[in-house]
Amino acid sequence: CRPSLGALRTALGMSGAAEPAADILSVTDLVRERWRVLKKIGGGGFGEIYEVLDQLSQVSVALKVESAQQPKQVLKMEVAVLKKLQGKDHVCRFVGCGRNDRFNYVVMELQGRNLADLRRTMSRGTFSISTTLRLGRQILEAIESIHSVGFLHRDIKPSNFAMGRLASTCRCCYMLDFGLARQFTNSSQEVRPPRPVAGFRGTVRYASVNAHKNKEMGRHDDLWSLFYMLVEFMVGQLPWRKVKDKEQVGNLKDTYDHRLMLKHLPSEFSVFLDHILILDYFTKPDYQLLISVFDNAMKSHNVLENDPYDWERCDSDDLLAITASANTAQQLTRLTPAYLGMANASVLPGELQRENTEDVLQGERLSDADNCPPIPAHHQHAAQGADVWEEMDRNRKHAAAQQKQQSTSFGCNTATLRPLLQVLSEDEHSQNQGGNQSPNNGSVQSSPRRVRSETMFMDRAVPLLRRMRHSQSLAFEKRLAPEPKPTIERFLEA
Repeated sequence: CRPSLGALRTALGMSGAAEPAADILSVTDLVRERWRVLKKIGGGGFGEIYEVLDQLSQVSVALKVESAQQPKQVLKMEVAVLKKLQGKDHVCRFVGCGRNDRFNYVVMELQGRNLADLRRTMSRGTFSISTTLRLGRQILEAIESIHSVGFLHRDIKPSNFAMGRLASTCRCCYMLDFGLARQFTNSSQEVRPPRPVAGFRGTVRYASVNAHKNKEMGRHDDLWSLFYMLVEFMVGQLPWRKVKDKEQVGNLKDTYDHRLMLKHLPSEFSVFLDHILILDYFTKPDYQLLISVFDNAMKSHNVLENDPYDWERCDSDDLLAITASANTAQQLTRLTPAYLGMANASVLPGELQRENTEDVLQGERLSDADNCPPIPAHHQHAAQGADVWEEMDRNRKHAAAQQKQQSTSFGCNTATLRPLLQVLSEDEHSQNQGGNQSPNNGSVQSSPRRVRSETMFMDRAVPLLRRMRHSQSLAFEKRLAPEPKPTIERFLEA
């Protein structure tokens, strides 16, 4: 029988009025005389994550900590996977790691907003086909990268992917949180034999049917989670969104006709679903086939790689205001009660509870001695750059304030403004047809876009008035010039 919530609280030494545990670190704390804590930006079932300032490079980075007294230690795995992935796309740069009597920690590159938060900023709670296809392709590349070094992620979900925070990285999607990763190959790079019972790992909403059945997860299970993510991006929800019980969600997924989900995706994704349906634990996915699905869909929908993402379309009515409270970059995975072994999880024999063979983490240390490589020169230079997400928030607020001020300050009636607005529109259209970019629009690569200059009406009206005066003076000079002699060609043109 399933224990009640009260029984769980009693077993954990909790009461309904129990206060939350104190944070491991506080603002201004200094870790290893190098990383100064600026603020806490996330927390979950097994640890916390902070934005810290690297005193050597003056760059903001992310510091992830877990208590040394915590029974389930996962940062060692995070460090092992992160190190193996260094140099690959869609992976945070490893900065350092260490441990002391109170906590273990790992320091890595800080990223921007995660995809779960970004989708929630859309007024309809969905992404466009353009944004979904380009994000999905990047996520697939990240999944292929972790599989290529012999690991499964096992917790593929939107909050474990984030966009970069600098102008040079903010269009790149990064994979986060390797605490639930598992090595599926041995030292000879052969696929390890599956365990008969493995236990549930991951997040209920995006977990595969195999995960719900406590089967050993393989590479195809990460791809199933990606498929569920794509559907949620396009629709805004999954069929089991409101079902809370893990077993019920698993039963629904097991009996659900997944081809019904294809109606929400481009037609090319029938190939994607057909492929993951035939995969098993031992079979290597055809990543190039899956990538071609995204490429073909992008072609059929005229999606270009440098098109703006949905959150970059500052002139769109589909975007809700992003407040400072949404700043949950690199949010830690919140472990489910199933993962903690408290409820909805199979009781496993001791030899099956061990997640990885000894050779996986052999020689892996959380020491301060040799795990802090020097900061690359280009990253020191990057410290001079601003956080594009904070800059975008500032621009939105500034534009909104200016728009409000202009609406109250200028009592222009519609009839007076209509001809001027029409000229503005025609002027912008002619520039776009000519392939030129106005200085206010900026390059498509500079992302997130600054707030569109339509909100700054007077800034554009002033130079337009100058051009109108100039055109009027040219017309006046033309009228003063002697009229040319009539010719048969001019007569025919007239």
